[in-house]
Amino acid sequence: MNINQLILERYSVRDFSDHMIEPEKLDKILEAGRLAPTAKNCQPHRVFVLSSDQAIKTIREITPSAYNAPIVLMIGAKTSEAWINPYSHHSSAEMDASIVTTHMMLTAWELGIGSVWVCWFDVERIKKAFTIPNDIDIFCLLPIGYPATSCVTSRNHLNRKSLADIVSIIEVK
Repeated sequence: MNINQLILERYSVRDFSDHMIEPEKLDKILEAGRLAPTAKNCQPHRVFVLSSDQAIKTIREITPSAYNAPIVLMIGAKTSEAWINPYSHHSSAEMDASIVTTHMMLTAWELGIGSVWVCWFDVERIKKAFTIPNDIDIFCLLPIGYPATSCVTSRNHLNRKSLADIVSIIEVK
């Protein structure tokens, strides 16, 4: 599948089957995250795999947005390792984690595995429950698994603004 087709067809999966992800497919998804570009190649991202029965039970108690996924990837970054923009002093940590998440999300879809990007959770509760070090910020969750047969795209999935609404060409004279 070409990348444009993959991007077009991928949708947020919020209902997963109970079919477990094969270890080799999970490895490919994680490898896509490892290979993702980061600012100045600092690679501050950290990916935590929640797959044990207790880890899945815990994350489902913290947020309903873990859905019934058999695996939840928790993506964060060690902020002290991120590149800092010398002009704005903004850390690249969240952007880097987002790039990593996107690579894993698209690779999962290519392998027939669905996902949904989640930011609705109590960060401090997650950090405490999973003993995440203080110097690591958690930015998102990526529940992954095979879509349930009843799963369909959101009715808003294909609603996109036109290029004219989001792109401006700036010409310097």
